[in-house]
This record gives sequence, C-alpha cells and structure tokens, in this order.
Amino acid sequence: MFITVKFGADQQIILNSNCKVVNLVESLREKCHCGPEVPIDLMDDSGNLINLSDLDGSPENATNHLRERHCYILVKINRGDGSEPVQYESMLENLSKSYPELAERLQKLSHPHTRDKWRNNVQKKTRAPVATKSRTVSQQKNRPL
Repeated sequence: MFITVKFGADQQIILNSNCKVVNLVESLREKCHCGPEVPIDLMDDSGNLINLSDLDGSPENATNHLRERHCYILVKINRGDGSEPVQYESMLENLSKSYPELAERLQKLSHPHTRDKWRNNVQKKTRAPVATKSRTVSQQKNRPL
C-alpha cells in the first residue's frame, strides 16, 4: 500500500501508507524537508484536505484516511490569530498550471467567507420577485389558442 505525494519543483515521493499517522507525517516531513514547526496537510485529486494536523500524534493507521495508490499534493497550513481564517498554501510549485482546479479549491478553502460575501451582495442587489397571475388547470385548458 502506497501513496504518491507531489511537492516542490515537480518532485514526488512514494510513501508507504500502511503505518500509523504519526509515522507517515514524520516521514513526510523528513522527505519533503519540512521542519517539525510547519503544519502540513495533504490534498487529494478532488480538492479534499485529509486534515493530517488533526490526526498528528494519532495511533490510528494512515490507510483509514488515505486511498491506496492515489496522488496527493503537499499543503502548508498558515494559522492566523483568532480573527484571521486559516490559509492553505500549496508546497507544489506552479499548482495553478499543473492542477488549476485544485489551485482554485485551495483558494476557496483559504478564503471561505469571500464567496458568502459575494453571494450576499448579489442577493441584496437583485430585484424583488414580481407577482404573477396563476391560472388554474381548467383556465389553462379553456384558453383560446
């Protein structure tokens, strides 16, 4: 059982996922040259985060959270202070060129309220619905052609 992790300047590594989460994260940090102070995560090809930082230190098996023989993108987590949202940064250079849909998804995850603010502004600017006359089924049948 293995996974492929992409990072850096189009680099990739193969890791054995049949191990404890803590061992996988430690191996990932070592092979990708991430220090222990850098919070990291993996993103699958659908744009879903695995949330390794929530599982870090867990004795649980990594195969419970990762799909065998799948490719993942290494992501750095930038936690702001309490008022700032969490920011996600791809550790694969030129993500937008190689995987534009994943780059867009990562952007949305980093700015979740931007979309909601846009939606609220659009709803405020739209007109109120116009009342229309509704006809009964019998009125519609008797309507002249």
